[in-house]
Amino acid sequence: MELVWILMVLLSAVTHPLRDLTLKGVAHPVSCYTGVCLSWMVFAGAHMALSGQGPALPARVWPLVAVSALGLTVYYYGTLSALRRGNLSAYYPIVRSSPLAIAAISWLASGQSYSWAALSGMALIILSGLMIQRGNGRLLDDPRAFAMALLAMLGSAAYSISDATAMQDTTSAPFLFWTYALVTLAMAALRAWEDRGTSAPLLGVVRGWAQNPWRILFAGLSSYLSYLLILRVFQLGAEAAAVSAVRQVSIPVSVILAALVLKEPRGLHRLGWAVLIAIGIAMIALQ
Repeated sequence: MELVWILMVLLSAVTHPLRDLTLKGVAHPVSCYTGVCLSWMVFAGAHMALSGQGPALPARVWPLVAVSALGLTVYYYGTLSALRRGNLSAYYPIVRSSPLAIAAISWLASGQSYSWAALSGMALIILSGLMIQRGNGRLLDDPRAFAMALLAMLGSAAYSISDATAMQDTTSAPFLFWTYALVTLAMAALRAWEDRGTSAPLLGVVRGWAQNPWRILFAGLSSYLSYLLILRVFQLGAEAAAVSAVRQVSIPVSVILAALVLKEPRGLHRLGWAVLIAIGIAMIALQ
């Protein structure tokens, strides 16, 4: 991978945790994440207008839009559910371990074989993922939060595979516009489901936006620019495995930011395990 591509991926990795860091602890997390998804639609629409692109997509890309939207919905809801119950530094590294899920899917679907180094990386991720959120003398400090983080990881694996495939046949702006149109609807539906039984089931969405407009805007813009860099690197021809390996810088960065900004406890302990997770993921990705 060329140096410029590596720098683009590193910049994306460093800025990626900012969305979850910004929205950690908000009163209406589903509403705020819905707002972020809506902002991505706006940014993608502006991106199309400024670059002279149209919204049309090739017919073969639409199934990938649907897969990516489903994966993103699972990813967002799993992430915010885990972060509502636990610390960013404990669960973000698990959420970002999607190459482990991708490797498992490849093994189940196509019989992909792996070297001893990759298998060792998988074992390292599993061990470190358990240890990083262990607390109060229990293996799982919060089993439900851990399960939601794993669910988010599976969603991340799904949309990562789909997005990398789609970038071979289309450009990022129209693809993101239609994908996030579906994700915004899905997240709004989830919020309405949480408010079921009330007289105004979608009022919570508006309330969440009204209380956190600047946090939503910053979270949306930083995450959009971060992922735009990744899609651009894919379009330039970088291998998905190499990109995935470099992106793992975001894991220790998230732990450091959580300790400094959110004052989360056990920073050094979690940083050590987070670095081992990142190393394990790189061992898989570089097979």
